[in-house]
Amino acid sequence: MAASSSPTVRRKRLGIELRRLREQARLTCEDVGQRLDCSGTRISRM
Repeated sequence: MAASSSPTVRRKRLGIELRRLREQARLTCEDVGQRLDCSGTRISRM
């Protein structure tokens, strides 16, 4: 299995993309957490 397709790498890339989109929308982790009915801490750990 190539290193770039490992679950860890994919998860990291997903987290980076989610953060980019969140910041582009000018939302905080708390904002997103409220919309998804979870904590801002949980969002920041993604």
